[in-house]
Amino acid sequence: MPATVSVLYPAKEGATFDLDYYKNTHMALAQKVWGGVGLKSWTVQKYGPDAPFSHSVIMAWESTEAFGKAAALPGTAEIMDDVKNFSTEKPTVIVGEDVASG
Repeated sequence: MPATVSVLYPAKEGATFDLDYYKNTHMALAQKVWGGVGLKSWTVQKYGPDAPFSHSVIMAWESTEAFGKAAALPGTAEIMDDVKNFSTEKPTVIVGEDVASG
């Protein structure tokens, strides 16, 4: 069953987030590492000033199992280590199975 992984970056006073780096470098790295192992697509969002999160990425996966296997790849450590290059905040990761769509 298809799955969605949401990675949400908190909006906190003093937090920084380099959107250009995120879109052009970090997500390119994620696509390179995970593109052949179940990552189908991704979309980056920027939220307004009153939202609890500043930015997020929504990733579509073939399944939760595919995401689990991808998360265990050696390249995943490089992706996680890259967070410090664009965000001062640790993201929240939510993994869910898709149960309906329209």
